[in-house]
Amino acid sequence: MSALRLSCAALLAASLFAAPSHAGITLQVTIRGEVEFNGISSGTLGGVANGESATMRFKLDSDTFTNGPGFPTRGYHIVPASFRMAFDSGVIGLQSPFPAGETPMFSLRNDDPAVDGFMVTTQPDFPLGVPTNQAGGFGQFVDNWYVTYGGDTLPSLDILDALGSYGFTGLTVFNWTMVDGPFDAMGLIFESMTIEVDGSAWSDIGSALAGVDGDPRLIGTGDLSDGSANSVELAHAAPGALTGLFLALGPTTPVPFKGGTLQPVPLLIEPILLPSSPTGTLSLPFVMPAGLPAGAELVVQMAIQDGAAIHGVALSNAIRGVTP
Repeated sequence: MSALRLSCAALLAASLFAAPSHAGITLQVTIRGEVEFNGISSGTLGGVANGESATMRFKLDSDTFTNGPGFPTRGYHIVPASFRMAFDSGVIGLQSPFPAGETPMFSLRNDDPAVDGFMVTTQPDFPLGVPTNQAGGFGQFVDNWYVTYGGDTLPSLDILDALGSYGFTGLTVFNWTMVDGPFDAMGLIFESMTIEVDGSAWSDIGSALAGVDGDPRLIGTGDLSDGSANSVELAHAAPGALTGLFLALGPTTPVPFKGGTLQPVPLLIEPILLPSSPTGTLSLPFVMPAGLPAGAELVVQMAIQDGAAIHGVALSNAIRGVTP
């Protein structure tokens, strides 16, 4: 394994500076629930029974959004072809073609005015729902879903800050209905939601240590297959600060470091030192070298010079990637 460590280290270090950077990050949103009542008698929805499970799933790009014109909201554009609403008895999608001039969105609310939340809509400020490919008596059935949480749930309108799982903790309001004109033709009980990087082999394993902009955030993208494009994305670092990328092959032995915990120990390579951008971000794309066996673990964490941190150094969360 020592030879493998050396070759992997050299290739990873070189590829960090050779791979092209990408734009936004593709995310997948999955919303789960259960049918409470159904007054629809025709089409795919007409065959849905009370008590059936329901899963709404779609994809979006973290850089493609519309800010709300009047409220602290941001609507991320749903990729129409990715939208699926699946019941035990059938699957529906969005209206196609989608109405001219409208865009399906997954909208975030942050301190709006003292609450946070999410909604599926065609306008970032209001929960209007999205028209489906199922015809009702007053036009298309509209899938209208939204949830409201306490005002400390989301730190910002950046959806990458919202990655994770949501359920009833902190929930104050939820609505999930299939609307036909003025009527709620079907009602569903919301159970859970996850927002995750699509197709990623990486997971968050914690250990962030706050700096000037709170906890620095580290996200991994890519599936870590041989030759695949991957990336490590840092945000909420001190602007224009020196950063160090720490990389290890698992299993690791975390150690105390600058008042926090450094997870990637023992190090695979010497820390890679780079400055953060004027906005406190850093993108490190790389091409995965061949040679690591299936199930091998890569653990990455970043340290940032930051006068606001407890000992002058902030730490990102650590991330773990597992090769397929």
